[in-house]
Amino acid sequence: MTSSRAALPIWFSAVVAAFAICTTQAPAQAPAPNEAAQAMAGAWEISNAARDKTCPIIFSLDTGERGFKLEADPGCGTAFPSLKDIAAWAVGPKDSIRLFDSKGAVLLDFSEVESRMFEAERKGEGLFFMRTQDAVRAATVSPEQLFGDWTLLKEFEKPLCRITLSNASAGGENYKLVLKGGCDPSITGFAPSTWRLQENELLLSGRAGTWRFAESDATTWERIPPSTDPLLMMKQ
Repeated sequence: MTSSRAALPIWFSAVVAAFAICTTQAPAQAPAPNEAAQAMAGAWEISNAARDKTCPIIFSLDTGERGFKLEADPGCGTAFPSLKDIAAWAVGPKDSIRLFDSKGAVLLDFSEVESRMFEAERKGEGLFFMRTQDAVRAATVSPEQLFGDWTLLKEFEKPLCRITLSNASAGGENYKLVLKGGCDPSITGFAPSTWRLQENELLLSGRAGTWRFAESDATTWERIPPSTDPLLMMKQ
């Protein structure tokens, strides 16, 4: 009886120890994605403010070592060297979207500034924007949307010139531009004769070079880089 009672604690301790080892070695089960994470799954695009640098990315709900897995375009590291080691993503406080490198460091912390439009800032690199790839495609301007009559003007001033962005080809991706009569010398001196779209910029070309415009809204474009007395194009 004495030896039986003495053996019980040894047997019990062995079971407890084995259970502890199994518990320690078993991988922790990742929590199920919440609604915020589920809403982010899919194809997105990260860009700078000018959108001349882009990084297509696909958010997955599969869990990895640092968070949810993602698939970044091979060109992301070229466009944004700081994203070369991008490895995972997660939903942060207040439904922010955080991107991590392979060591778990936060590369970007995005906040939603408009519906399905996110913004983040990285010291020394400025602002980053993130939209769904579907939204980017929908926002892409086509030449067909620009065909027609436009007015060139300075802000709060009388029109400088009326022009027509025609659908007549001028070779390659260029179209013919027609000046109406009575244009300001600043326009006739530039003498624009062709136009084209290039990476969502509108380019007017003439004998004095090329003017670049960026879209302000559906009917207004502004010459870039911005100035204190901007030149605008407004659709008629």
